[in-house]
Amino acid sequence: MSMPIDLRDRTILIVDDTPANLTLAVAMLEQQGLRLSVAQSGDEALRRVAFAPPDLILLDVMLPGIDGFEVCRRLKASAATAAIPVIFMTALRDTADKVAGFAAGAVDYVTKPLQSEEVVARVTTHLRLAAMQAQLQAQNALLARENQERRIAERILQQYRDSLEQQVAERTAEVRELAAHRESAREDERKHIARELHDELGQSLTALRMRAALLRVRFGADVPGLNEQVRDMTELVDRSLSVVRNVATSLRPTVLDLGIGSALEWLVDEFRTHSGLNCSLTLMLEEQGSPGEQQAIALFRIVQESLTNIARHADASETTVTLRCAGGRCELQIVDDGRGFDLAQARPHSFGLLGIRERVLSLDGKVTISSVPGSRTCIEVILPRASA
Repeated sequence: MSMPIDLRDRTILIVDDTPANLTLAVAMLEQQGLRLSVAQSGDEALRRVAFAPPDLILLDVMLPGIDGFEVCRRLKASAATAAIPVIFMTALRDTADKVAGFAAGAVDYVTKPLQSEEVVARVTTHLRLAAMQAQLQAQNALLARENQERRIAERILQQYRDSLEQQVAERTAEVRELAAHRESAREDERKHIARELHDELGQSLTALRMRAALLRVRFGADVPGLNEQVRDMTELVDRSLSVVRNVATSLRPTVLDLGIGSALEWLVDEFRTHSGLNCSLTLMLEEQGSPGEQQAIALFRIVQESLTNIARHADASETTVTLRCAGGRCELQIVDDGRGFDLAQARPHSFGLLGIRERVLSLDGKVTISSVPGSRTCIEVILPRASA
């Protein structure tokens, strides 16, 4: 919105070589509170404008030396004075003269003899127009600065966002790499502990059982009650061996060493036995497309976690597991006909699903989990072949 325009103290330069005309023009305008200066030639007018540019010029056409047309053209040719409005004062009434005045750059003209009301009206009108134009230019300049500042701020904000996104991506990659390393270390530790249990503790318990049996053979007939004690000891050792085998298998099934196909067959059989649910397994494995160790472990753990979730939460009657490895990648699909769930509500709290997702992403794979309450649940995993 423009501010009110005050015309007081605006400077008017009156240029005329006739003293009577100067006197008359000054008398007409001095009552308006305007500051007035005069010049009696074109050269003098140009000097005054160069020294102190006025807000408006009343310019006679017929001047000694250079005429008013040339004075106006020179003013308009300079960037410093081009915006000063020029009103011609002339006794010339031909249309061609008026057109020449406008062509030189004038904004208006008044004819001689001068009429007070007309001169005041035209001068004040063009002063207001010039002031409004100056206000508009100032507003445009302010708007341009604001736009420039906004663009700079947006550019800085975008740079900050890009930097932040890059940092987040880098930290996410680091965390994912750390999680993958931790999972790999955990699997190695499980494998080591399982072998220690199976080889060391299992062999020790087996040797203990054999010695107990030897005691019964050697001294069972001579020592009363020894046979019963040895039998109790043998049963205790057998239970301990069973626990050792179960713990070792839980840590890392030895069947994994036979390949992912055999491992999944064992896992599905165990699932059927312990859950009582029907589960079918389909394997399509090309020899050249078999997964590497890390991929095989990930596929096994994903199926293991999924079947555990199905047994605990799905209330399903049928489950299918399909694994296809060919063409440099493995595709795993696990589908159950259970009651489904709301992904939006389950995602923040389901560490099982989160663990599946992170396992897949750590191996540069893709995972899709789809489920709707009251419908089936499907987990699809694609893993690329491990790089050499």
